[in-house]
Amino acid sequence: MKKLGLLCMAGLLALSMTACSSGNGGQTTGGDTDDQINVAIVLSTGGLGDKNFNDMSYEGLTKAAEDFDISFQYVEPESASDFEAAYRQFADTGMYDLIIGLATDQNDALTAVQADYPDQKFSIIDSSIELPNVSAVSTKWQEQTFLCGVYAGLGTLSAMPKANEDNVVGVILGMDNPNLRAGVVGFEAGARYVNPDCEVLTATVGSFSDSDKAKNIALSMYDRGADFIQHIAGASGLGVFGAAKEADRYAFGVGGNQNDIEPDVIAATSIRNVNEMVYNEVKALVEGTWTEGVKISGLAEDAVGYSNELSNVEVPEDIAAAIEEIKAKIQSGELVICETEDELESWLTANQYTAE
Repeated sequence: MKKLGLLCMAGLLALSMTACSSGNGGQTTGGDTDDQINVAIVLSTGGLGDKNFNDMSYEGLTKAAEDFDISFQYVEPESASDFEAAYRQFADTGMYDLIIGLATDQNDALTAVQADYPDQKFSIIDSSIELPNVSAVSTKWQEQTFLCGVYAGLGTLSAMPKANEDNVVGVILGMDNPNLRAGVVGFEAGARYVNPDCEVLTATVGSFSDSDKAKNIALSMYDRGADFIQHIAGASGLGVFGAAKEADRYAFGVGGNQNDIEPDVIAATSIRNVNEMVYNEVKALVEGTWTEGVKISGLAEDAVGYSNELSNVEVPEDIAAAIEEIKAKIQSGELVICETEDELESWLTANQYTAE
């Protein structure tokens, strides 16, 4: 990643965080021109290099810097306890036109800071929190993972080379929060929508940056019969891919297309273009169309989806056809996916797939 005009903020360093700057065209951050737009972002724990949420957010800001000649600064908190301090450090300067946060685990920090800086514009990605002067941009996690769930539910019954006869699949979370839980529900709903007797194992790593622990959890799931595992675990998910390769089973990526990381075992990715979400917030700011409020999108808006591009795993024709058929039903509103575990069993009772 290209970092221009590298600076570090001593106050954040004292809090075990690293704040650094990136700009465009050789310019540094810090408001070196009166008319340049300055943006700050508080990344999620796990930091850059996760090949997922943080990297995609950074990519979105980098593209915005190139397209709109903005400057931006970012901070990589080491733990959730650092979030509020990071927001306050940025807001205290009064120099940022927009401060961006990531995910629902920053909701409390943003709520506390927004109350003290009512004129500061904030955007938060992957959250639906309602606060004044905050743009909360989120997607329907249950729709993002549903189609990979369909793939797993049908794949575990198929003659695919790495599938077995146990009718078990799995989902591994990085941290337990409501949005990611909706992703678990979506995956299980998808698997059991097409395969009612499928067993779906679930586990939580407790970190977005512990790939070793995630690998051990995944290996345990494969040992229990799982042949497809969806990760929703940030950089920890890299351990799931390693386990899939070692166990000779399948895995699913999440976020940006991860299929090329281990293309022989990653069957598909539950897509969500976080980079575009971040980019569009900056674009709206630059164009004067930025607004506060909650904005939620899903498959109908092509904000989330499914991709097997770059994977070497061949999707059986009947599974590919079923995925496309079901995707069309969701996009048209004919099939509405449940969001919570409390709704799951009744939803499955009312919704079972029959191929057209």
